[in-house]
Amino acid sequence: MQPLQDLTETRLLLRRMVAKGYVTIEQLDHPSPGWAENAKRFRLHHPNYQQHEYRNPLRDDPEPVQPVQPVQPDPGYDPAAEFPF
Repeated sequence: MQPLQDLTETRLLLRRMVAKGYVTIEQLDHPSPGWAENAKRFRLHHPNYQQHEYRNPLRDDPEPVQPVQPVQPDPGYDPAAEFPF
């Protein structure tokens, strides 16, 4: 079974948010109030569960990923010509 979201995708999303000025890396160092509240409620119902410690995924990133430029389509390309019916 695959995870819902890969850590690489999460890091890319967080980098885009930092680049657009929505958050700072320092703000990501601390859990949000909602995360802390959910963790507290979860511990009430599951006291024996070893919960993961909160961490900023951008702080332990091994190397920054360079953004990829989208490829411009060929203006003379006609996809319908490949599949004649």
